[in-house]
Amino acid sequence: MKSGSILFIFRVCCFLLLSPINTISAQNTVSENSFYLQTLTNARVLYHQSFGGQSALYNGKEYEDYFFGFEKGQPFFYSAQPGMGSIIYDGVRYDSILMRYDEIKDAVVVNHFTDRIQLSNEKVRGFNLYNSTFILLIKDSLSSSLVSSGFYNLLYEGKVSLLKKEIKTLKEITTSTAELLRIIEQKDYYYIKKEDMLYPIKSKKNLLEIFGDKKKEVQKFISANGLNFRKDPQNMLAKTTAYYDSLKK
Repeated sequence: MKSGSILFIFRVCCFLLLSPINTISAQNTVSENSFYLQTLTNARVLYHQSFGGQSALYNGKEYEDYFFGFEKGQPFFYSAQPGMGSIIYDGVRYDSILMRYDEIKDAVVVNHFTDRIQLSNEKVRGFNLYNSTFILLIKDSLSSSLVSSGFYNLLYEGKVSLLKKEIKTLKEITTSTAELLRIIEQKDYYYIKKEDMLYPIKSKKNLLEIFGDKKKEVQKFISANGLNFRKDPQNMLAKTTAYYDSLKK
Protein backbone atom coordinates (compact mmCIF):
# COMPACT_ATOMS: atom_id res chain seq x y z
CA MET A 1 0.00 0.00 0.00
CA LYS A 2 1.36 3.45 -0.89
CA SER A 3 2.34 5.81 1.93
CA GLY A 4 -0.26 8.38 0.81
CA SER A 5 -3.06 5.81 0.98
CA ILE A 6 -1.92 4.63 4.41
CA LEU A 7 -1.90 8.20 5.70
CA PHE A 8 -5.41 8.80 4.35
CA ILE A 9 -6.75 5.60 5.94
CA PHE A 10 -5.05 6.49 9.22
CA ARG A 11 -6.66 9.95 9.28
CA VAL A 12 -10.13 8.62 8.43
CA CYS A 13 -9.93 5.86 11.04
CA CYS A 14 -8.64 8.19 13.73
CA PHE A 15 -11.47 10.63 13.05
CA LEU A 16 -14.12 7.91 13.27
CA LEU A 17 -12.58 6.08 16.21
CA LEU A 18 -12.09 9.21 18.27
CA SER A 19 -15.44 10.84 17.50
CA PRO A 20 -17.69 10.23 20.55
CA ILE A 21 -21.03 8.61 19.85
CA ASN A 22 -22.81 11.02 22.17
CA THR A 23 -22.09 13.88 19.79
CA ILE A 24 -24.80 12.58 17.49
CA SER A 25 -27.82 14.87 17.56
CA ALA A 26 -30.82 13.55 19.47
CA GLN A 27 -32.88 14.33 16.40
CA ASN A 28 -31.03 11.73 14.33
CA THR A 29 -33.03 8.67 13.41
CA VAL A 30 -32.25 5.14 14.58
CA SER A 31 -31.10 4.24 11.08
CA GLU A 32 -28.65 7.13 11.07
CA ASN A 33 -27.24 6.01 14.42
CA SER A 34 -26.99 2.45 13.14
CA PHE A 35 -25.19 3.72 10.05
CA TYR A 36 -22.73 5.60 12.26
CA LEU A 37 -22.05 2.53 14.41
CA GLN A 38 -21.58 0.35 11.32
CA THR A 39 -19.22 2.95 9.85
CA LEU A 40 -17.29 2.95 13.13
CA THR A 41 -16.97 -0.83 13.04
CA ASN A 42 -15.90 -0.78 9.40
CA ALA A 43 -13.29 1.85 10.25
CA ARG A 44 -11.84 -0.33 12.99
CA VAL A 45 -11.67 -3.31 10.64
CA LEU A 46 -10.07 -1.21 7.89
CA TYR A 47 -7.53 0.14 10.35
CA HIS A 48 -6.51 -3.31 11.58
CA GLN A 49 -6.38 -4.74 8.06
CA SER A 50 -4.23 -1.88 6.87
CA PHE A 51 -1.74 -2.07 9.75
CA GLY A 52 -0.67 -5.66 9.97
CA GLY A 53 -3.83 -7.73 9.63
CA GLN A 54 -4.52 -9.10 13.11
CA SER A 55 -1.69 -7.21 14.81
CA ALA A 56 -4.08 -5.59 17.31
CA LEU A 57 -5.01 -9.05 18.58
CA TYR A 58 -1.41 -9.97 19.30
CA ASN A 59 -0.34 -7.05 21.46
CA GLY A 60 -1.30 -8.41 24.89
CA LYS A 61 1.06 -9.56 27.60
CA GLU A 62 3.10 -12.73 27.47
CA TYR A 63 1.16 -15.68 28.87
CA GLU A 64 2.77 -17.67 31.68
CA ASP A 65 2.07 -21.30 30.89
CA TYR A 66 2.13 -24.28 33.25
CA PHE A 67 5.47 -26.07 33.06
CA PHE A 68 4.43 -28.99 35.23
CA GLY A 69 1.97 -31.82 35.06
CA PHE A 70 -1.29 -32.39 36.93
CA GLU A 71 -2.30 -35.45 38.89
CA LYS A 72 -5.95 -34.66 38.19
CA GLY A 73 -7.67 -32.28 35.78
CA GLN A 74 -6.24 -29.53 33.57
CA PRO A 75 -6.59 -25.72 33.65
CA PHE A 76 -8.30 -25.11 30.32
CA PHE A 77 -11.85 -25.23 29.01
CA TYR A 78 -12.59 -28.54 27.27
CA SER A 79 -9.01 -29.31 26.22
CA ALA A 80 -5.46 -28.34 27.10
CA GLN A 81 -4.76 -28.24 23.36
CA PRO A 82 -5.42 -24.99 21.45
CA GLY A 83 -8.47 -25.00 19.19
CA MET A 84 -9.67 -22.83 16.33
CA GLY A 85 -12.09 -20.19 17.54
CA SER A 86 -13.40 -16.71 16.91
CA ILE A 87 -13.31 -13.65 19.13
CA ILE A 88 -14.65 -10.10 19.28
CA TYR A 89 -11.74 -8.04 20.57
CA ASP A 90 -11.71 -4.26 20.92
CA GLY A 91 -14.80 -4.04 18.70
CA VAL A 92 -13.41 -6.19 15.87
CA ARG A 93 -14.28 -9.81 15.07
CA TYR A 94 -11.42 -12.21 14.37
CA ASP A 95 -12.01 -15.69 12.96
CA SER A 96 -9.87 -18.83 12.71
CA ILE A 97 -7.79 -17.95 15.76
CA LEU A 98 -5.76 -20.65 17.52
CA MET A 99 -6.66 -20.13 21.16
CA ARG A 100 -7.32 -21.56 24.62
CA TYR A 101 -9.38 -20.42 27.60
CA ASP A 102 -7.54 -20.74 30.92
CA GLU A 103 -10.23 -21.22 33.57
CA ILE A 104 -7.84 -20.87 36.50
CA LYS A 105 -6.69 -17.42 35.40
CA ASP A 106 -9.98 -16.65 33.60
CA ALA A 107 -7.90 -15.59 30.60
CA VAL A 108 -8.15 -15.98 26.83
CA VAL A 109 -4.82 -17.03 25.33
CA VAL A 110 -4.02 -16.80 21.61
CA ASN A 111 -1.16 -18.45 19.75
CA HIS A 112 1.02 -16.31 17.52
CA PHE A 113 3.74 -18.45 15.96
CA THR A 114 5.73 -19.59 19.03
CA ASP A 115 4.31 -16.88 21.30
CA ARG A 116 1.42 -17.29 23.74
CA ILE A 117 -0.40 -14.02 24.34
CA GLN A 118 -2.91 -13.33 27.13
CA LEU A 119 -5.60 -10.91 25.98
CA SER A 120 -6.97 -8.05 28.03
CA ASN A 121 -10.32 -9.22 29.45
CA GLU A 122 -11.96 -5.79 29.29
CA LYS A 123 -11.43 -5.74 25.51
CA VAL A 124 -12.96 -9.19 24.95
CA ARG A 125 -16.69 -8.86 24.32
CA GLY A 126 -17.08 -12.57 23.67
CA PHE A 127 -15.58 -15.60 21.97
CA ASN A 128 -16.46 -18.99 20.56
CA LEU A 129 -14.34 -22.06 21.21
CA TYR A 130 -15.10 -25.75 20.75
CA ASN A 131 -18.66 -24.85 19.65
CA SER A 132 -19.26 -23.02 22.93
CA THR A 133 -20.07 -19.32 23.20
CA PHE A 134 -18.70 -17.19 26.02
CA ILE A 135 -19.62 -13.65 27.03
CA LEU A 136 -18.00 -11.30 29.53
CA LEU A 137 -20.14 -10.46 32.56
CA ILE A 138 -19.17 -7.93 35.22
CA LYS A 139 -20.36 -8.39 38.78
CA ASP A 140 -21.93 -5.18 40.06
CA SER A 141 -24.95 -3.96 42.03
CA LEU A 142 -27.28 -5.10 39.22
CA SER A 143 -25.73 -8.56 38.98
CA SER A 144 -24.63 -9.24 42.54
CA SER A 145 -25.77 -12.87 42.28
CA LEU A 146 -22.80 -13.69 40.01
CA VAL A 147 -20.02 -15.63 41.67
CA SER A 148 -17.45 -13.35 40.01
CA SER A 149 -16.77 -11.16 37.01
CA GLY A 150 -15.48 -13.09 34.04
CA PHE A 151 -16.42 -15.23 31.06
CA TYR A 152 -19.66 -17.20 31.19
CA ASN A 153 -20.67 -20.02 28.87
CA LEU A 154 -23.95 -19.20 27.14
CA LEU A 155 -25.59 -22.63 27.08
CA TYR A 156 -28.96 -21.43 25.79
CA GLU A 157 -30.15 -18.05 24.54
CA GLY A 158 -33.74 -16.96 24.03
CA LYS A 159 -36.34 -14.93 25.90
CA VAL A 160 -34.77 -16.68 28.86
CA SER A 161 -31.11 -17.72 28.80
CA LEU A 162 -28.92 -20.21 30.62
CA LEU A 163 -25.33 -19.42 31.59
CA LYS A 164 -22.61 -21.44 33.24
CA LYS A 165 -19.44 -20.41 35.03
CA GLU A 166 -16.71 -22.99 35.55
CA ILE A 167 -14.20 -22.02 38.22
CA LYS A 168 -11.04 -24.10 38.44
CA THR A 169 -8.62 -23.96 41.35
CA LEU A 170 -5.08 -25.31 41.55
CA LYS A 171 -4.36 -27.32 44.70
CA GLU A 172 -0.95 -28.61 45.77
CA ILE A 173 -0.67 -31.66 48.00
CA THR A 174 2.49 -33.06 49.56
CA THR A 175 2.47 -36.83 50.02
CA SER A 176 4.07 -38.81 52.84
CA THR A 177 7.07 -39.37 50.58
CA ALA A 178 7.47 -35.57 50.08
CA GLU A 179 6.15 -35.79 46.52
CA LEU A 180 4.31 -32.67 45.35
CA LEU A 181 1.05 -33.41 43.57
CA ARG A 182 -0.99 -30.81 41.73
CA ILE A 183 -4.70 -31.29 41.15
CA ILE A 184 -7.39 -29.13 39.55
CA GLU A 185 -10.66 -28.74 41.40
CA GLN A 186 -13.68 -27.50 39.46
CA LYS A 187 -16.92 -25.98 40.68
CA ASP A 188 -19.80 -25.13 38.36
CA TYR A 189 -22.29 -22.29 38.78
CA TYR A 190 -25.49 -21.96 36.75
CA TYR A 191 -27.66 -18.89 36.14
CA ILE A 192 -30.96 -18.21 34.46
CA LYS A 193 -31.36 -14.81 32.84
CA LYS A 194 -35.00 -13.78 32.78
CA GLU A 195 -36.30 -10.27 32.13
CA ASP A 196 -32.78 -8.82 32.52
CA MET A 197 -32.37 -10.44 35.95
CA LEU A 198 -29.83 -13.15 36.78
CA TYR A 199 -30.91 -15.96 39.10
CA PRO A 200 -28.50 -18.55 40.54
CA ILE A 201 -29.66 -22.15 40.15
CA LYS A 202 -28.53 -24.57 42.85
CA SER A 203 -31.39 -27.04 42.73
CA LYS A 204 -34.46 -28.18 40.85
CA LYS A 205 -36.52 -26.20 43.37
CA ASN A 206 -34.75 -22.95 42.37
CA LEU A 207 -35.55 -23.62 38.72
CA LEU A 208 -39.23 -24.32 39.35
CA GLU A 209 -39.51 -21.11 41.37
CA ILE A 210 -38.13 -19.04 38.49
CA PHE A 211 -40.35 -20.85 35.98
CA GLY A 212 -43.30 -20.59 38.38
CA ASP A 213 -45.77 -19.26 35.81
CA LYS A 214 -45.39 -22.59 33.94
CA LYS A 215 -44.49 -24.76 36.91
CA LYS A 216 -46.88 -27.65 36.18
CA GLU A 217 -45.83 -27.91 32.54
CA VAL A 218 -42.14 -27.71 33.42
CA GLN A 219 -42.46 -30.32 36.18
CA LYS A 220 -44.24 -32.67 33.81
CA PHE A 221 -41.54 -32.15 31.14
CA ILE A 222 -38.74 -32.93 33.61
CA SER A 223 -40.42 -36.13 34.78
CA ALA A 224 -41.38 -37.30 31.29
CA ASN A 225 -37.82 -36.91 30.02
CA GLY A 226 -36.10 -38.40 33.06
CA LEU A 227 -34.06 -35.26 33.71
CA ASN A 228 -32.10 -35.11 36.94
CA PHE A 229 -30.42 -31.99 38.30
CA ARG A 230 -28.08 -33.80 40.68
CA LYS A 231 -26.85 -36.38 38.17
CA ASP A 232 -26.61 -34.16 35.09
CA PRO A 233 -27.35 -30.49 35.88
CA GLN A 234 -26.19 -29.02 32.57
CA ASN A 235 -28.29 -31.32 30.42
CA MET A 236 -31.32 -30.95 32.70
CA LEU A 237 -31.10 -27.14 32.80
CA ALA A 238 -30.42 -26.70 29.07
CA LYS A 239 -33.36 -28.87 27.97
CA THR A 240 -35.75 -27.47 30.57
CA THR A 241 -34.83 -23.87 29.80
CA ALA A 242 -35.37 -24.44 26.07
CA TYR A 243 -38.74 -26.06 26.80
CA TYR A 244 -39.85 -23.21 29.07
CA ASP A 245 -38.75 -20.71 26.44
CA SER A 246 -40.91 -22.51 23.84
CA LEU A 247 -43.95 -22.08 26.11
CA LYS A 248 -43.40 -18.31 26.19
CA LYS A 249 -43.46 -17.88 22.40
